[in-house]
Amino acid sequence: MNGLSPSRRRARELVEPQHWVSGATESVAGLCQFVLLLRLGATLMLVVAAVLIEPDPRTLLLGTLVAGTVTAAELAVLVRHPVAVVRWPVFVLVELVAGAAIAGLMEGGPVFFSFSCGSAAVFGVAAGLRAWPVWVVQTVAAYAVVAWIIRADDVPATLAVYLTGVPTLYVLVGLASATARAAVIRHVNLARSALEAIERSAVAAERTRVARELHDSVEKTLRGLSFAATSLPQAVQQRPQLAAELARTVAEGARTAADEARELLGMLRADDLDASLAQAIERACQEWAVRTGLRADTDLADVEAALPVRHEVLRIVREALGNVARHSGAAHAWIDLVREGSTLRLTIRDDGHGFTVPGDLNHLSAAGHYGVVGMAERARQIGGRLRVFSGDDLGAVGGTQVVLWAPAGAMAPMSDRVRT
Repeated sequence: MNGLSPSRRRARELVEPQHWVSGATESVAGLCQFVLLLRLGATLMLVVAAVLIEPDPRTLLLGTLVAGTVTAAELAVLVRHPVAVVRWPVFVLVELVAGAAIAGLMEGGPVFFSFSCGSAAVFGVAAGLRAWPVWVVQTVAAYAVVAWIIRADDVPATLAVYLTGVPTLYVLVGLASATARAAVIRHVNLARSALEAIERSAVAAERTRVARELHDSVEKTLRGLSFAATSLPQAVQQRPQLAAELARTVAEGARTAADEARELLGMLRADDLDASLAQAIERACQEWAVRTGLRADTDLADVEAALPVRHEVLRIVREALGNVARHSGAAHAWIDLVREGSTLRLTIRDDGHGFTVPGDLNHLSAAGHYGVVGMAERARQIGGRLRVFSGDDLGAVGGTQVVLWAPAGAMAPMSDRVRT
């Protein structure tokens, strides 16, 4: 706090002395603008009513001009510089001087009481309960004005009773506006706390996801490298041919681990959460096409999905496209995303030579094909299901199809589709 300039320190202390909240100043300034607009409207309505019964409205119009000019000037300042609301002593001075000028011009009257009641509300919004001494001053001054009116004019008894009750409105209006100010700041506090809780939860979820990604990809590859490297010294002495194979395995595994780490880092950088799932898949497909020189056509419905589902779907898309480039011998891939009730269906297919799909995908791991097994595991983690069709499954169509069914949220109209 000591490092702040006096003006910034005062701004923080006046708006929220205990717990400064970003956005509180703008909220209080907006509430103050609303009060000023209400006062301007109420003053104009009173003037219209008074002009109809006032034989000489010139004084009335002059007082209204002062009230309107001051109110408009304050509104302009708050619109341009909301932080000015923390300088409430300046508002107090301007409002009291303007109120005194209106009282002197009109000897009281509806414009004076409307303006001064609005002043009490402005003080309550800008300063809160700290404005109570000003409300007391306003009430005393208003009683003096009421007494002056009653003594100067022949005021009927019923109207005199009404006039003596008007000054009590200052305290009531001030308390109401101070309560509204406290409610606005409390609401901003609660909103900020909720946002921080959401951010903490998102950070924790992201850390968990990254840890799982490292375990499912890089850690498994490195473990395999460790086994191969452990066996290599003995194989060099006893079985040179096996040693050569192990060396190739280590080299290939190192490249795979590097590729997986690079892909994971790319995923962390590339997944723009402001983009929709369809846009994120489209970007992944375009990057894959540029990198591999293969063609990728997409037909993607704008399906909303929870953050964990979004991450796993993107990982499955990238893994499936990676398999197409590495193993299928295809020249063309198609990626479709549609909604079926409460489920999204993602299909990645290619025109490659295909392969024989075992009844249990876990059998592929025995042959070293961990990618499909990993995609199936990712589908299960989000409550989804993944199937692979290839070879005889597709008949004359040929190629390979990877189909994922996963939970989905609300979807945009079917006319909103991304096509390339």
